[in-house]
Amino acid sequence: MNLPHYNLRKHPMNQRPSANRFSKQRRGRRAPARSWHNGADAEIHQYARSLVKAAHTLVENLELNRNGQTAWDACPVILLYREALELHLKALVGEGNGFLPSKTDHISLFSTHSLRWLAQIVCQIVRKIGWEREFTCNGVSSLAEFRAVVDEVESLGPVARVVQAARVTGPDAVTQHYRTFDAAQFAHKMDGLLELLDATADALAAEWDEICELADREKFLASAKLKPVIH
Repeated sequence: MNLPHYNLRKHPMNQRPSANRFSKQRRGRRAPARSWHNGADAEIHQYARSLVKAAHTLVENLELNRNGQTAWDACPVILLYREALELHLKALVGEGNGFLPSKTDHISLFSTHSLRWLAQIVCQIVRKIGWEREFTCNGVSSLAEFRAVVDEVESLGPVARVVQAARVTGPDAVTQHYRTFDAAQFAHKMDGLLELLDATADALAAEWDEICELADREKFLASAKLKPVIH
């Protein structure tokens, strides 16, 4: 599809479209077998929400039991948000894939766990459709800050940190890092980011449906002109 042919309407990222991508049957331009989720996007979305809900429960328990915490008690919060972030990034890339001149392979999209790679594709999509100014939330005022937040989450993995730090500073340095980690602040920042990604995915789905409708309309008008008028 020649994207510049269409005049894309910009949806503000601080509000969702009137109907999200799960509220109606999608047009048949993206067959389930050709998508990374194989048609299970609604179910995966519900799973991501359950991860965040579990993270909220852990954060509340940590806040109520500050004195009994160990340095590692906040780590499950990080892991829950990390997986939720991965799923939200994949959902956005899946909805925006058609806007890119070189599409991301759906098998690679399904199998990857690299947040940095997914964030790179998200940035390409946002730039392609000119939504840089709208792609903001608390703690993310630019694509550069978005990449920085994703990098931070990627680097917070406890096992990777311990293995890497043991060679240089020793595991005690990692323990100290998680002892001072603010799980509530982290959760607040992640909630805003996930909401931004979700709203952007909805907006992309709405844009794609609008483009498909326009393409169908133009195709119909073009074919109608070829038919002779019957008197």
